[in-house]
Amino acid sequence: MGFQEQDIEKLAHLARIELTGEEKKKFAEQISSILDYVKQIQEVDTSEVKDISHLKDLINIWREDEVKECQNVNEIIDQFPEKHGNFNKVKPVLE
Repeated sequence: MGFQEQDIEKLAHLARIELTGEEKKKFAEQISSILDYVKQIQEVDTSEVKDISHLKDLINIWREDEVKECQNVNEIIDQFPEKHGNFNKVKPVLE
């Protein structure tokens, strides 16, 4: 989904902010990247997901927090596509 600099100019005008040409280009690329990711999420098959709209009427459902030891931390870390130490490395959303 190509977000253009002209789109950023319209948004900047509506928000009454001034942006440099470099900022317009940067924001257009970043918003396009975000919208592409949202499009990717929308393509996920959710036909097998149960409807939970009936839960909206429930209020004050709390449970006490419990600290539990994770047994398979290394297995999880090994599945990260990119790592920085023991952290999952992801692309920045906004720079």
